[in-house]
Amino acid sequence: MRIIAGSLKGRRLEGPAKGELDVRPTADRAREALFSILQAWPIGPFVDLFSGTGAVALEAHSRGYGPVTCVEAKPRPFLLRNLKNGGVNILSKDVLKLSPETFSGVSVVFSDPPYERSAEFWGKLAAQIRPWMAKDGILVWETDERTELDLKPGWELTETRRYGTARFHFLEGR
Repeated sequence: MRIIAGSLKGRRLEGPAKGELDVRPTADRAREALFSILQAWPIGPFVDLFSGTGAVALEAHSRGYGPVTCVEAKPRPFLLRNLKNGGVNILSKDVLKLSPETFSGVSVVFSDPPYERSAEFWGKLAAQIRPWMAKDGILVWETDERTELDLKPGWELTETRRYGTARFHFLEGR
């Protein structure tokens, strides 16, 4: 795992040990595609929910987003090592305990919850994330390739893209 582009390009990242299945990093190829798509939206504050290894947040920082915040309830040592000297903030808090006032004016919220609970988390978090967004912000919700998201009030699904077993749902506030 490495940073694809920007000021940290080529930086190697640590991931979970072999056999640790509770952290699933977004693949390099999928991250590269994600940031190519995000070029259509303004660069600004970036929030990475369920950040795992921090790869997406570090990629965002490397490409000029800021401030960048990782939210992870129980940060693993590899996440802390990856973020060291990386210019990314960490908020050690359960995502479900964040309030609508936690962030404001966010350009991009990226959420990559555990695939088996992705639709459940979407149902619980959609309303509280909406107030965080900048007027022209975008929410990217990663799921497995089979998961559909029910549209929630205040959101419009603008696009869905599939990369291997990952699927990115791009949602704008309405």
